[in-house]
Amino acid sequence: MVDAWPGTLPQRLLLNGASLGVGDGLTEYQPDVGPPITRRRTAAIARPLSGSMMLSDAQVTVFETFFYTTILSGALSFSFPDPRTGATLLVKFSKQSLPAYVPQGGDNYLLSLNLMILP
Repeated sequence: MVDAWPGTLPQRLLLNGASLGVGDGLTEYQPDVGPPITRRRTAAIARPLSGSMMLSDAQVTVFETFFYTTILSGALSFSFPDPRTGATLLVKFSKQSLPAYVPQGGDNYLLSLNLMILP
């Protein structure tokens, strides 16, 4: 059983800058002549999901505990609410772009997330 995104953290990404992409399950071959030949390589495609959310200082502590302890610094997958439908998604952090938070003044931090929606 996978762990769930903490209920004390925001359950929706901020609309500004949020992105839900499509995955690439295709392979392409360029013959000696003619147009490229494209075919479906797999149906098990990870899709990118990125966005940000505003956290308080207390919520940053909750996020750090979840990230470092619960999902072992991003090594484990977890369930996360779909920003479009609210359904539960199985996601994992992308190693190429781990989460970061930036102080916004006062008790506010902007947390940036880059996730992969797993098939």
